[in-house]
Amino acid sequence: MSRAQTVVSAILTLSVFSYLWKENAAFRFTEHTFVGLAVGHGITLSWHQAFKVYHQTYVVEQGYWWFMLLLPIGALYYFRFFFDGKYGWLASYPISITMGWGMGYTLARGYRSTLVQLADTMVSLRDMEKILFFVIWMCAMMYFFFTVGKESKIVATCGKLGRYFMILAFGTAFGNTINGRISLFLGRLSFLLTDFLGIK
Repeated sequence: MSRAQTVVSAILTLSVFSYLWKENAAFRFTEHTFVGLAVGHGITLSWHQAFKVYHQTYVVEQGYWWFMLLLPIGALYYFRFFFDGKYGWLASYPISITMGWGMGYTLARGYRSTLVQLADTMVSLRDMEKILFFVIWMCAMMYFFFTVGKESKIVATCGKLGRYFMILAFGTAFGNTINGRISLFLGRLSFLLTDFLGIK
């Protein structure tokens, strides 16, 4: 990275950190610049690495011309922004198609299928760790048994325990998120001290 790039990066980094003091023009300028660059970068990547590749592979080479019918369906998204919103309801069609396809794909062929995760909970109860895992899983599931929770003390008690287990899991996930943010902050701080100021 050249010295000019380092200086610009440092100024933008300090502009972002200036929000810790208060909302200001430097932060807003940096925020809008970053969002604009990110959107432009995303559109460029989508065009070159998704649309052109899929069009060449599936439409041109394999003859799946009906894929092009998805373009006018996708264009319905933009009816929310034209005609004073009069035809905004048309955007619900591509949204429903996208959500339905996404849900089905995630359940069936996601990175880790929900059915695979469900099968993994059916473990052999031979050691304490697997027994504890199964009990926690059952308690978490019983939290969502709304139909019999009030009548059965066992389900109500286990559901209450399940709520505490889920709170513990959510707290752990939140703590992990905070650790990630601290790591990003330390990376920027290291950049400012070593690359920008030259402190070894």
